Amino acid sequence: MTGRILSSFALALFLSLAGAAFAAAEGVLDGRAYAGIIGPTENPDLEDSLYFDDGHFWSDICTRCGFVPGPYHAEEVPDGVRFTGTLKSDSRGRFDYNGLVTDDGSIRVSITWERRRWYWTSRREIDFVGERSSSDETVSLLDVRQKLQSMNPDGNPMCRRF
Repeated sequence: MTGRILSSFALALFLSLAGAAFAAAEGVLDGRAYAGIIGPTENPDLEDSLYFDDGHFWSDICTRCGFVPGPYHAEEVPDGVRFTGTLKSDSRGRFDYNGLVTDDGSIRVSITWERRRWYWTSRREIDFVGERSSSDETVSLLDVRQKLQSMNPDGNPMCRRF
């Protein structure tokens, strides 16, 4: 009987510690910004910034083109922090991000853009490469969501690429 109680206690302790470690990694990138370039994998060519706040992430270019900030999942790995997440737009599809932030502050993200229509599906591979921004200016998730309400992606010629 005592053995079962100790085993149950040990299992409960392990699960609570594992859950705490996982939860701590979820927002590990919050408050950070990265400046770099984004574009086709073979030749990224547009200046962009990637932001993390309140468990969500977004890109300057993507939000200007109607993609809504999305939740991200982060995991600490030996090389730094690996993260995944998705940005969606009702009219322009989705961007699936898979990135690595290294301890030296650099970031490299592989992005798959997929846009589905009833008669075709388009997929492209895109990369974002950058460095942690040294700017003291922070951008909050709330501010970005408010700006999205007044943006018109159809009026932005750059958004035709997406």
